Amino acid sequence: MQSQNKKNSSLIISVLILIAILGCALAYYFNWQQVNVERNGEASTIFSHTDGAFFEPVLPDTPIVFPKDYQEHPEYQHEKWLMTVNAKNQNGDAIGIQWSMFRVSNDDRETKGWLDPRLYIAKVVITTKNGKWFAERLARGGIGQVGVSQRPYRVWIDDWEWRSLGRTPFPGRLAASSDDFSLKLSLNSNTFPVLMGEKGYLKKHDFLPIASYEYIEPFIAVRGSVTFDNKTYTITGQALLEHEWASGFFDENQYGRDWFAINLDNQTKLIVTQYRYQDHPPYQFGALLRKNGSYTLLSEEDLTLQTLPARQLKNGRKVPLQWIINIPKYDINLTTQVMRNEQWLDAFIPYWQGPITTTGSHQASGFMQLAGY
Repeated sequence: MQSQNKKNSSLIISVLILIAILGCALAYYFNWQQVNVERNGEASTIFSHTDGAFFEPVLPDTPIVFPKDYQEHPEYQHEKWLMTVNAKNQNGDAIGIQWSMFRVSNDDRETKGWLDPRLYIAKVVITTKNGKWFAERLARGGIGQVGVSQRPYRVWIDDWEWRSLGRTPFPGRLAASSDDFSLKLSLNSNTFPVLMGEKGYLKKHDFLPIASYEYIEPFIAVRGSVTFDNKTYTITGQALLEHEWASGFFDENQYGRDWFAINLDNQTKLIVTQYRYQDHPPYQFGALLRKNGSYTLLSEEDLTLQTLPARQLKNGRKVPLQWIINIPKYDINLTTQVMRNEQWLDAFIPYWQGPITTTGSHQASGFMQLAGY
């Protein structure tokens, strides 16, 4: 009898454990269902291909060539420049900076002036543990308000400007200001850009015809100053520049992107990207970028991404702010922590972005961007 009671107790305990596991799994599933479907389509509406317009296709036999491809590519529908900076001020406090410029062409006309079909959207975000300072500029191409030039290299919108003295971005200077902040940064890179994918041709799915051209400048030395809350800080740090162009960044079934740029050490950076699809599994890839110019491309067989349950922001959105990145082949296992939760940008192109730190195999700093939540 005593033995039978023990068996019954063991069975009851096993059933309770199974119910608890299933409950956690269902909660996790429905949490992700809510996260994934609530905000579908915000980015894909802007970056999907325009019907009836003809733009150059993205093909694998068109390698990126420098210095030509530092410039704008108006024959493609979409283009993006994105720089993230992990810096510290003179007191040793962490400061994150993001500068970005997006170009969207709503048709393929080659018209000038106010009929120019190109729209440019620029953002600057400064982040500390105590707050966020954000500004956005929109401008129509063709009227001198915004543009990209090669001699010298210049990317500008109104009084925001990245400028160098030669045909390449470096050494260069970035200046931007708003009513709430200003920044003046000196930028320099002594390494060659890394061509992502196959000589710059980057597939975004194994079975869907989605691709772009992309290169990354992974080791940019940054010095300068930032001003906010009526105080000016001297900063030094490291930055990464991503330049990408395509004729449609998103497929109609694609609704989100998760992107991580992590400074593993002074010599190595890790890039991990995940594209999320409505009717297909996520597509993941990455790269290890080294200061000596070598790099290793990572496929979805090399890495796994796992997230803890999403957190609800003050604006009601549920966003997964903590991730586990595991790359066993290279002994990398990272758990991310954000500097601030409330980093959602309620902008023309909405997404969460901000500086992160990691624990685990590397005590590192970096940046994270989450779109489509």
